[in-house]
Amino acid sequence: MDKELSRLKQTYHDIEIPAELAAVTQQAIERGKSQRKRTITRNRWMKTMSASTAAVLAIFVISVNTMPAFANSLEDVPGLGKLVKILQFNKGSAEGGTIQDSTDVSFITLRQQGSNETITLNFTKQNQTQEKVNAFHVKFTEYPNTMTFSVGGARAFSAVKDFETLKKSEYIQDAYEIITLDDSLIRFNVTFNKAITYDVKEYADPAQVVITITPDDAKEKQRQPVYSLRTASHPYGETQGAAEEALLGWENIRILKDREGTFFVEAGYYATETEARAKLKQLEEQGVIGERMYVEEREPMQLPMVISPE
Repeated sequence: MDKELSRLKQTYHDIEIPAELAAVTQQAIERGKSQRKRTITRNRWMKTMSASTAAVLAIFVISVNTMPAFANSLEDVPGLGKLVKILQFNKGSAEGGTIQDSTDVSFITLRQQGSNETITLNFTKQNQTQEKVNAFHVKFTEYPNTMTFSVGGARAFSAVKDFETLKKSEYIQDAYEIITLDDSLIRFNVTFNKAITYDVKEYADPAQVVITITPDDAKEKQRQPVYSLRTASHPYGETQGAAEEALLGWENIRILKDREGTFFVEAGYYATETEARAKLKQLEEQGVIGERMYVEEREPMQLPMVISPE
């Protein structure tokens, strides 16, 4: 399986996005002829197809999913990766997929296309390419600009090794897993070093989530500092999970990594220090959480500071 995933990732990076569908077809046929001579066991998820035909299909799927502009024109052609939906965000949140279990978030790819960058999440189940994406949730927040991914029914996260690839992006500052007390849920954050715009698309057969990010320099200059209500910093672990559970019911809860690599839970951020301290007083009076909370001033693109527990 590791060899197959490596081959798929290498294929993603080797293929040039074609200008026309005819070019895609011709390229696929040539690759199919070559691959048929080398193996008869590839693309086991389409066992009834010949190796040559499977190679053609694989190239078509890769072309559709790495260049979403093709999706509309190719959507009705049988056997190609299908655009399921373009996620519609409400207050920074959106969701998609279907309820499934025993999934591996297997690998993540990064592709540059001019000023845009595309992040693609890939899924497997029982060592096979998955047809549909698991139920998932995406949330975008600011201070710092962070996209949080939650994938339900995921029991493995092989793609954690691809975080180093994401960090090579011009727009990505960090990528890291965040704790969850649910053993069937995978969560991770991607932190951006610029103001961005984004769109997220869900594909089927194979299952993929494709995120396209574009810099937004105008927006970056418009924002003012905020005041974060947060816990102290701790090493990665159940401390964040317990604090997060204690704060359930509060809006805008998130787990973040600070500039030194430790973690904390944030109970929202506010436009003024007065508002943040009023919320802090409310938390203390209600006894919601068993540890001390702090107010931190933070600039738009600033990574959170380290606050040592007292």
